[in-house]
Amino acid sequence: MFTKMNDLAAKQICNWKYEHPYSVYNYMEYDEAVKKCAAIVNPEKAENFLCFWDKNVLIAYINIYTMEEKIYIGIGLSPDYCGKGLGEYFLKQGIAEAKKRYPKEKIWIKVRSWNKRALRCYQKCGFAIISIHKELNSEKDFENFVFMCLS
Repeated sequence: MFTKMNDLAAKQICNWKYEHPYSVYNYMEYDEAVKKCAAIVNPEKAENFLCFWDKNVLIAYINIYTMEEKIYIGIGLSPDYCGKGLGEYFLKQGIAEAKKRYPKEKIWIKVRSWNKRALRCYQKCGFAIISIHKELNSEKDFENFVFMCLS
């Protein structure tokens, strides 16, 4: 069972802190996210998110969004739950919801090429590598991103 994005979820995501090298996935502080109207605090985008809870603790979220006329899925897992095999479960929930919302569209995922943990998870869920591109990342550096499509 999931909910759409809300302030409680956004605040928890902003407090998640990953160990290096995954620290590139740390979200900005909540107040900054509000000032910048980041996706997780933007009410118009709340429906794009599936938030998975254990009582009042956010375990994971999925973002289903459109980019360059393609449907993408993004996943965030609480640092306390990373590396425990749960990503596959939550990603499959996101895939099912994306297929309901966009039954005729291919589903894509984009990941940093060094993130072997995520690549394994995505491949287990049926995604295949289509291409690798150098792109500007959030730190304003160029790095390789892997583009995968659900087969």
